[in-house]
Amino acid sequence: MFEVKTEIRQGDCLEILKEYPDNFFDLIVTSPPYADRRKNSYGGIKPSEYVDWFIT
Repeated sequence: MFEVKTEIRQGDCLEILKEYPDNFFDLIVTSPPYADRRKNSYGGIKPSEYVDWFIT
């Protein structure tokens, strides 16, 4: 058996992830930006560009 650690963080995931080394996580669950629904967040990514943006 191994210890499972659960931590909930709130903030800009691009900034928070900089605090951890590469290959640290097995899984991250995040709230997606819902493409272009929030015009002031995530640079107003268009729905057609969302998948490419999300995986980079």
